[in-house]
Amino acid sequence: MNLRGVFWRFAHKRYHVRKPSIGFEIALFVWGGIFLVSFFTSFVTDWVRVTNVAGAIIFVFFPLTIAFLHRRIRLERAKGPEALYRKRVMTNG
Repeated sequence: MNLRGVFWRFAHKRYHVRKPSIGFEIALFVWGGIFLVSFFTSFVTDWVRVTNVAGAIIFVFFPLTIAFLHRRIRLERAKGPEALYRKRVMTNG
């Protein structure tokens, strides 16, 4: 079982019936952008600690990753009503 197959299986189960919200993506991109600027300025001013690196991973990397994956699902679903099913079958078989 590969991760692509797991991802598209999850996308098909969750978004086959309901439409993905673009507001969720925008919120995560704004969240990640604000914290990205915050942590970038702390790195530039040499205020680097282990907690800053962990915070950067938690508050920047995770939300932006989820936002990009959600965007990928939304764009794939826009191709048609059975696009997520086709993608699921293509990656699993």
